[in-house]
Amino acid sequence: MTLNLHRRHHWLARPQPKRNALVHLPQQADAATRRAITRELTEVIEQPNLSLVGLCYTVSGEVAAPRSIGATVDLMVSLMEQVHRDHGQILTELVIEVAERPAGHELELVTAVDDALDVACATYRFPRPSVTFMTRPTAFATTSTD
Repeated sequence: MTLNLHRRHHWLARPQPKRNALVHLPQQADAATRRAITRELTEVIEQPNLSLVGLCYTVSGEVAAPRSIGATVDLMVSLMEQVHRDHGQILTELVIEVAERPAGHELELVTAVDDALDVACATYRFPRPSVTFMTRPTAFATTSTD
C-alpha cells in the first residue's frame, strides 16, 4: 500500500492575497431582508480569501427623492456599524451605482448622499466612509461617414 503525503514546502507556498469584496444591497430592505443581508455579510467576512471593504447600492428611479436616498444611506451606515460591533471590522467603502444618468440632477444626488451620510455617521458614531459614485456605461449609436 502506497501512502502519498502532501508535503508543504514553506519556500514554495505563497499565501494567496485576499480580494476586496463589496456586498450589494437590494432595493427594498425590511426586517427579513436585513437578516439576510447580515447573514451575507457574515459569510463574506468568514471567507479566508475575501476581505469585506464596504457596501454597494444601486440608485434607480429615486434620484429625485432625497428622502429615500437618506433612508438607504442610513441603512448602509447602520449595517457598517453592525459589522464593526459584531466582527470588529470597519468598512471603509460606500459605492453608489447610478442606474440611469441623473441628467441635471447630479449635484442634487451628491448633496443628498452627503447630507444623509453626515446624519447617519453622527447617529451611529461611525467614521465616514469614502463614497464612490459609479455610472453604468451607455450605448451610443455610431454612424459611419463614407
